[in-house]
Amino acid sequence: MSQPRLILFLSDVEGNLTALRQTLRRVCEEISQPTPDVKWTQSHSALADAGWHVAEVTMPTGRKAREGMLEEHLEKLAQALAQDFRDRAVGLYADKVNSYARVCMGGPGRPSKMLEGEFLDVLRQAAKWLEVETTVLARLLGNNPARNLLAAAVDFGEEGKAAAGQAPQPPPEPDEEDRFVEAKLSEARALMAQYLGSTRK
Repeated sequence: MSQPRLILFLSDVEGNLTALRQTLRRVCEEISQPTPDVKWTQSHSALADAGWHVAEVTMPTGRKAREGMLEEHLEKLAQALAQDFRDRAVGLYADKVNSYARVCMGGPGRPSKMLEGEFLDVLRQAAKWLEVETTVLARLLGNNPARNLLAAAVDFGEEGKAAAGQAPQPPPEPDEEDRFVEAKLSEARALMAQYLGSTRK
């Protein structure tokens, strides 16, 4: 079974694992959690080409270890890394088994950006922030990523466009706001037709 993973993407860091551990220790002390181990990973060349160094935090196992859950403080961690390394930093927590993920991008002196929800949706957003293909992150998160996730990323691409030969997804059902706007547009069309009819007389 695939375990949840916490991956850190650091921009333009020259292998300074000691500094990374110090930042991680400081954040963990602030949230009263034990400091997990962290190590550089053998990342996909596309991530290196995009200027990212990739580190993985060892996720604690067992119920007691999960009580504090570092991933709940992902925004704090991303901001601390961005501040300490004076560059962009992205934290990605992925739980493929439960189809859930969370991503946060921090930048020095900038408000952080955060997204959580469905695994593939979050993966796509993370890929945009990292400026790589979604499939690059899917491979990073598992040697054999779920075929349907990879297929969706390939078929619909980064912008959600269907690939050649693939049927497009049906449009979403209109919500209350959509129905309100449509009603107002219909009303406006009727008034315009009435106005044009009266001017032709």
